[in-house]
Amino acid sequence: MIGVLFPAAAKMAGALVISALRRSVTRSLACSTSVSGILEGECNVVIAICPDEVQGIALLDWIKGGGRKLILLGNIPEVLMVHCRMSMSPYPPHSEVWSKSSPALPHAQSESSGNIKYTMLAEQLACKAWKRPLERFDFMNEWNNLGYGAIRSNGSIWSVAASYQVPDDCLLAGLYIGNEYAMAYSALFDEGCHSILWFNRPVGPVDSFEWRLIEYFISSYRGDFLPCHPVLREIPWGYDAAITMRVDCDEDCESARSLWLAYKQRGIPFSMAIHTRILADAKHFPILKEVLASGGSILSHSATHAPNWGGSYDAARWEAQESAACLEQIIGQKIHYAVSPFHQTPHYALEALLDVGYRGCIGGIIRNDPDFMMARGGGVAGLSNSFVGHSQQCMLHGDCMLNDDQSVQVYFDSFDLAYASQTIFGYLDHPFSERYSYGWLDEDSRIQAHLRLIEHINTRANTPLFLNEVQAMDFLYSKSQAALLEKRDGFVFQAPKFIGEYGFGLEYKGYITEAQEDEVYT
Repeated sequence: MIGVLFPAAAKMAGALVISALRRSVTRSLACSTSVSGILEGECNVVIAICPDEVQGIALLDWIKGGGRKLILLGNIPEVLMVHCRMSMSPYPPHSEVWSKSSPALPHAQSESSGNIKYTMLAEQLACKAWKRPLERFDFMNEWNNLGYGAIRSNGSIWSVAASYQVPDDCLLAGLYIGNEYAMAYSALFDEGCHSILWFNRPVGPVDSFEWRLIEYFISSYRGDFLPCHPVLREIPWGYDAAITMRVDCDEDCESARSLWLAYKQRGIPFSMAIHTRILADAKHFPILKEVLASGGSILSHSATHAPNWGGSYDAARWEAQESAACLEQIIGQKIHYAVSPFHQTPHYALEALLDVGYRGCIGGIIRNDPDFMMARGGGVAGLSNSFVGHSQQCMLHGDCMLNDDQSVQVYFDSFDLAYASQTIFGYLDHPFSERYSYGWLDEDSRIQAHLRLIEHINTRANTPLFLNEVQAMDFLYSKSQAALLEKRDGFVFQAPKFIGEYGFGLEYKGYITEAQEDEVYT
C-alpha cells in the first residue's frame, strides 16, 4: 500500500495527489494515512505533502527502519531538512515577473523567464534532462500546446513552496530565472536503506509530463533493494504510443469534410465534438453519420457552448442533457463523453455530467481550472469511480503556427513529450466557419500541417495506436475500474467489469508486461 500523508492545512493538495496516484497504481494501492498508520508499518512507500514537524519526526523514524521510499512534496520540516542536508536561501524578488508569461502574439510563443531544468540525474528515473518554463502560451494567454500546467509563485498549492537549496549531487531539477540558478525544484536523496524524492510544490507534478518521474520511482527505482508497486501504463498493451484527435465543432460541422477525408484515406479515426445549436440546420447531419460509419466518434460539446458550462451546476446539467438528447436522436447512439467549451471545466460541471449519465469529460487548459490539468487520464478527485477525465491541451491551429521553417515544431515537441512520458497524446482543431478560419490560410495548408504531424508520429513511434476519442476515453474508463491488489507474495491484477478493446501494460521493477487476470507479480 502507498500511503499519502498530509496535515489538515494541505487537505486540498492531498485529495489531488491521491487522485493522481490512483490514476497510476489504481484505487486499491493508494490511500490516505496518518502518523500512527506509518509507525505501525501500514505502508512501505509514502507520499508526504507539506508535513509538519510531528509528521517529519515520524517519517524520519519510519525511513530509518529500512526498505522504504518517501516522496516529499512542498515544504519540508526542519528534521527532514537536516537529514537531507537541505538549507534555505532568500526568495528571489519580483516573482510576479519571472513566474509569469506574457500572452502569445499570433504565430508566436511566449514563456516565463522562470524555468525548470532537470539534470542528468533524471536518467536514474528513466527520464531525460527536460527543460520547461513555469508558464507558457501558444495562443493569447490561454493554450499551452505542450500540455502541462503552470507552476505558480503565489503561495497556492500550485506554487513553488520556498527557496530551498540541496547538495549538488542530489539536485534533480533547478529553478532558473533566465539562465541564472535560483533554487532547487526537485531532488533525489539515496541512502542504503531508503530513497527520498522531493518536489518543491505541494501538488508535485500532477499536471505535467514530469509525473513520469514519480511513476518510475514508485514502480522500478532501486527495485533490487527497495519496495516497488506496479503501475498500469496509460498506453494500451502492445503499443508504444497512443494518439487521438478531434475537431470541436463550435460554428460548423460539414466544413470538416475535407479534413475528415484526409484522415479517412490514411485509415486514422476522426472524432467530432458537437455544439448542438449548430444542428438546427440539417445539412450537418450526414457527416456525423459518415464519420461514425468510418470508425470515428461523436461527443457532446454542450448545447450552447456557454462559458464555464453556463456558470452553475443547474446550467451545466441542462447543457449536458440537452446536447446528449439532440445527438442521440440524430446518430442513434448513446453519448457517453463530453468536451468542455473553451476547455473550461469547473468541478460543478463535472458533477452535472456525472449526474446525468456521462462517463467522462475532456478539457484541460493552462489558463483556468488547474485541478483538471491531469498528467494521467482517469478518475477525478471528489467524484465517484464511474467518471473519468482527460486533459488534451494541444490545439493544432493556423494562428499557433510559427512563420518559419519550424512552423509545426511545437506539435512535434508535444508528441515527443507524450511519447517519452508514456501519455496518450490528444490534439484538436476546429472546422472552418463563414466567420473564422482559426488562422489557417486555406483548407489545403491546414491538411498539410495535419499530415506533417501524422508523419512525425509514424516516424517517431514504432507501434503507434490511433484511437478515436470514444475509444481513448473507454480505455481510460476501463483502466479506472481495474485494480492492483497487494497480496502476501506479490501483486495481483484484477480486470475491470467494463472491458474495452485494448489490454493493459503493467510496469514493475523495470519491466513492462501485459497485465493478466489473477497473475501474481513478485
